[in-house]
Amino acid sequence: MPERYTIGEAAKKLQVSTRTLRFYEEKDLVRPAYTEENGYRFYEKDQIRQLELILFLKELGFSLKQIKMLIQDEHGSQSLELLLKEQYQENQRKIDEISKKQAKIEHLQKIKLLPDVLTNYSGITDIMRKENRLSALRRKMIFWCILLILGELIGISLLYAFKVQMSVAVIGITVVGAIALAKYYYDHVEYVCPNCGDVFIPSFLAFNLAPHTPKFRKLTCPKCGKRSYCLEISRE
Repeated sequence: MPERYTIGEAAKKLQVSTRTLRFYEEKDLVRPAYTEENGYRFYEKDQIRQLELILFLKELGFSLKQIKMLIQDEHGSQSLELLLKEQYQENQRKIDEISKKQAKIEHLQKIKLLPDVLTNYSGITDIMRKENRLSALRRKMIFWCILLILGELIGISLLYAFKVQMSVAVIGITVVGAIALAKYYYDHVEYVCPNCGDVFIPSFLAFNLAPHTPKFRKLTCPKCGKRSYCLEISRE
């Protein structure tokens, strides 16, 4: 006599509810091997294997409609291959979306927003918007810095081909270019004090002399007078 399971035993074996098995039966996914006159349902190994496959595919993200199509399809293996490819791409899209959200959360954690900013949702949105603009500004600065370095290298190479007196001109052009880039960047950024939340613009001299990280610059807040690492954001 083949091994059989009541609906309760099958549910326990598969770690699902009896309601789930009844639902699959209603959707014509897996029916019991037989049902006695008193209404008791019994499952055998074939039905258990089918249920295991359904639960596995469901865990991978397949819909019940897709699973039913696979089970009833004569060329199920080929259809499964196509659906696995589609589901992989869909899962990857979701992973990318979650990764972007995680990056934003990590960024907010690093910023260490003030309590009064956290109660002002428009303030958070404004800061994040300015952060995005700042990223674009930094990419532009990297491009111009590369051009400046290339120009300096070309100028140095020309020193060997022409008079040494040209070194003064090369150094002068390099210094002017560096100052121009620094001024351009300075004109497009402002800072958020982590102590009082004030948004301010330091002097050009303080801006250049202050220690800094990729996202923060150590400045003295003109409002509270405390010197600390202030968040760098883009100006309007």
